[in-house]
Amino acid sequence: MNTKSSPTDAVIIIPTYTNTAGLKDVLSCNKTYGNYRVIVVNNNPINSLNDLPEIEVSDILTEPKNAGFAKACNDGAGEATTKYHPRYLVFLNDDVTYATDWIKTCIGEMKTHKWSATVPRLIRPDGTIENVGYIIKKNGRTKLLTEPSKGGPDGITAAALVIDTDTFKELDGFDESFFAYLEDVDLCLRMTKAGKTFGVTHSAAVTHMGQRTSSKMSQKKAMLDFKNWIKLIARHWSREEKLKYLPQIAIERLRNLSGVIKSV
Repeated sequence: MNTKSSPTDAVIIIPTYTNTAGLKDVLSCNKTYGNYRVIVVNNNPINSLNDLPEIEVSDILTEPKNAGFAKACNDGAGEATTKYHPRYLVFLNDDVTYATDWIKTCIGEMKTHKWSATVPRLIRPDGTIENVGYIIKKNGRTKLLTEPSKGGPDGITAAALVIDTDTFKELDGFDESFFAYLEDVDLCLRMTKAGKTFGVTHSAAVTHMGQRTSSKMSQKKAMLDFKNWIKLIARHWSREEKLKYLPQIAIERLRNLSGVIKSV
């Protein structure tokens, strides 16, 4: 086990809902390749997670109901900062696995570039690149990047996010009104407005199994995509941008509604 990084340098926060098998996989990875404190936030009170005794977990927080990804992350961050005072918070999906101490590598890049946040490369199970951040298009859509962008990404995903604790607290964490989906886009836009910088640590990688919970809630995801994009555009686009891109924005939101109808 890698013990070079102090466990209190970073605390891993893993929200989970139904993917208990994936949760066990990612916890096993941390036990083998890292030595960080782990807080699991259980969004499914029916699932007690009592079958995890052999895996090192510092804390299990159980929400009284499914409070959403954003609130689960914020609650985990609150627990981490109160009990362990880490310099960095690591938000990690329960469908991610890894074979190195990628967190240590990411922290090194943050120090080098003076970034407030970073992510590793996200790799699909077949070894291809899922994304290295994304571009936020003015029509209300993201375009995933599969290779480094000259100007850097507009945003980075929360599937495996390392962020400076002070920055996260300064921005009041994720906006819980998003519930799930696009809360990381909102966070990145707020970081940019606050003068914070972030980037991708290309020398680190994790494998993302991909939307194992989302696949079970397609109708709700489609509706959240619709509502959350409207919220993002209202909050972050200027009046001139809203007017200029209104036709494209309307087309994209109609596509969201079409997804809702198809999922019914």
